[in-house]
Amino acid sequence: MALYGWFAGKNDEEIMAIKAHNYEEKTLSNAIDTFHKLEKGILDVINAADIYCVHVIAKYRNCEVDKDLINRLLMSNKISGHALHSRSYKDEEIKALEESGVLKGIGQQIVLAAYTALEFYLIEKFKEYYRYSLKAKNTMLVEKSIERFYFRGLEDIRTYYWELLTIHLPSFDIEYHTAEKSSFHPKDSWDAIWTLSEARNQIAHPGKPEVYKVITLLDVWYPFNFVRRWVVLFDANFDSLVYKGYETNPIKEYKKRLAKQKSKKKVSGTRDG
Repeated sequence: MALYGWFAGKNDEEIMAIKAHNYEEKTLSNAIDTFHKLEKGILDVINAADIYCVHVIAKYRNCEVDKDLINRLLMSNKISGHALHSRSYKDEEIKALEESGVLKGIGQQIVLAAYTALEFYLIEKFKEYYRYSLKAKNTMLVEKSIERFYFRGLEDIRTYYWELLTIHLPSFDIEYHTAEKSSFHPKDSWDAIWTLSEARNQIAHPGKPEVYKVITLLDVWYPFNFVRRWVVLFDANFDSLVYKGYETNPIKEYKKRLAKQKSKKKVSGTRDG
């Protein structure tokens, strides 16, 4: 089985160019740096889940574990086709995995960690932009005001971004990838984020109705890869706008979507934006 790099998606050259453009005048931030540390930890867990999955599928197929594949997974920053391709699973294997739930526990924890990392990033990035917008004000008063914010969930985060920074999170949309047999099929980026928020609540509070199924690694990799790509693109493009006043093409598209939302008078904290 072939292995695949831990890529974040296409157009990474554009991301790096934007970040280089921002670097000199950007205020020092721990938001994106800490996110990348969390991302690396999640990738390590995905790697462990991938190795576990190789053993499980080998057992289902009543064959020897591919030791060469295991060694390559252990020695490289790569993932197997089990995380990427629907064809890596037979229909009866997916049914057996769903019935046994053998990958469900570790998979749910990865989805939970991915959303938690996203929410952490958004909260810390909000504080960064908020401080920058009030850089001419008394620093102590600004920090005191930050202490009064309560980030209880996605709706609070969306509201603070819109009301205090005039950044409408639901209008920032990116391209993302998924697989036919993955549970991850959002209609747009905000729907993806909202789904993961609901999944987080479901996983953290057992007994709630299941809103996102985790059966195979396809259900784990694609939401995680969406999160890391959305964060990197949001960080690069909005840093360019906030710190430089420069509108990248994604920001121009964001403003078009925002204008449509305003014309519909829909800038609420709902799933629809």
